[in-house]
Amino acid sequence: MCKKQPMLVFCLLVAALADDEVSEVADGSRVLVVEDNADIRSLLESSIRNEGFHVRATETLEDCRAAVAEFDATLFVIDVDLPDGNGLSLVRELRAQGNVGILMLSDRAAEVDQVLGLEMGADDYVAKPFRPRELVARLRAIERRVLAAPAPGQPGTPGGDAPDFTVAGYRLFLQARRLLDPGGAEVPLTSAEFDVLAALMEFRGKVANRDQIIEAVRRRNWSGNERAIDGIVSRLRRKLPMQDAQAHFIRTVHGVGYMVVT
Repeated sequence: MCKKQPMLVFCLLVAALADDEVSEVADGSRVLVVEDNADIRSLLESSIRNEGFHVRATETLEDCRAAVAEFDATLFVIDVDLPDGNGLSLVRELRAQGNVGILMLSDRAAEVDQVLGLEMGADDYVAKPFRPRELVARLRAIERRVLAAPAPGQPGTPGGDAPDFTVAGYRLFLQARRLLDPGGAEVPLTSAEFDVLAALMEFRGKVANRDQIIEAVRRRNWSGNERAIDGIVSRLRRKLPMQDAQAHFIRTVHGVGYMVVT
């Protein structure tokens, strides 16, 4: 009996650890991957699942669209070049459906795809070849944005805290990653849009060139390039309209960069 006791304790410990692991996975967000390369798809699936996410991996746009209805994913990892079409079309479709997180995969040389993907609403992109740890870190950052976002139009101040920045009636909360319009309604922003806006706010009253903005967003675990920054600024102006035909508070300083006028 004494010999069996240590084994019993060991088995109970293993079972408890297994229960904890299952519980952690059960609480993880659902991630839908679409990647046609079998080796990369397998790497993505294992790397993401090992971090506690629920994962379903698909090979084509058709397979991914079929899985969307039944898997109920909140996060997506989408390759741009797929056998039955361009992943950018899927980015547009998913963004139109509501608050989901989108991480785009593209070849390192495909800068045009990166810019277009961000303009269509992707939160971030990772260039191939990638490091699994970096990709998962980007996915975690996107997950935080998705989970923190309230239902569209929900009023109120996040956690009762004062905003970090206020301009033209818009209130930006860095920790909660939320932006409220002058009426108190939530303004939905992608991770890239939020980070660029936050970077511009840090330079408020001063001219920030594109390199400075890129460096600021890199500190927030996001990579960008000059063309992507220009596209994101254009989208921010559309999403943050001014009243009474006033000049927008995000000003272009030609030949230099941008400035937030407070």
